Amino acid sequence: MSTVKWHAGPMVGLDTETSGVDPHNVRIVTAAVVHVTPGEPTRSTEWLIHPGCDIPTEASDVHGWTTEKLEKRLDGAQALRIDATGETPLDRDVALFEIAAPLGTAMGRGIPVIAANAAFDLTLLEAELARNGLDTLASRPAGVRGVIDPMVIEKQYDPYRKVKGGCRGGKYACGGCGVEDKKLSSLCTHYQVRLDDAHNATADALAALRLAWRLAQVWPDIARLRLETLHAHQIGWRKEQCDSLRAYFDRQGTAHDGIPGDWPIIPTPVEPSTPAQGALL
Repeated sequence: MSTVKWHAGPMVGLDTETSGVDPHNVRIVTAAVVHVTPGEPTRSTEWLIHPGCDIPTEASDVHGWTTEKLEKRLDGAQALRIDATGETPLDRDVALFEIAAPLGTAMGRGIPVIAANAAFDLTLLEAELARNGLDTLASRPAGVRGVIDPMVIEKQYDPYRKVKGGCRGGKYACGGCGVEDKKLSSLCTHYQVRLDDAHNATADALAALRLAWRLAQVWPDIARLRLETLHAHQIGWRKEQCDSLRAYFDRQGTAHDGIPGDWPIIPTPVEPSTPAQGALL
């Protein structure tokens, strides 16, 4: 069995840009999978996928892909793969299969899969796979395992770091980075991690990989954990974090969506059943 620590060997990064914010119902617009292996060049593949609907302004304002811009780029194809070999038109289901394939392989081989806010990206991908009649990651022999979410880890190890009014440091002394939230780009600023082009799927996936490696340096306890142990810990940490946020919102009287604490896959919500005719209400 390999004794290489999880952050010191190969890692695979994932990021998606989408048509909205509900991972069960929105569609992938762009996705990227990035492979990093010590001593080898970084390999990245990006996919553009027509979502089959208009892209709302709220989404295009974030990632820059309007319906018109995407359709012009796809030039009649449902999807496009972009990698070092060039560009290849694809059917939508083929593109989704190709996104999932390296993730499933990594999980089966015990290679970390890194995703910032993994519960969103992996839930979205699972929904897209199921919607298109493809095997989900959860249905495969290895299941969903070996996931690293820098956002969950950072919140666990520096839970009381204040950002309102601008971050002035926490347990990790950033020197006063001034960021006002804990999104990926802000975490990269706080931990001095390079992010070249926020909300570009390839750039974000690579930044998540760099951030995961950086957190393993800043918080050595993480680096010492076996990958499967760290995955299990994040399940509990995410639940505790969401329970705490839900309780806070409830005390403040702030409306919320229930703050689901499932990780790294959020189960599909169960629609309330309709009472049978004649049932007592």
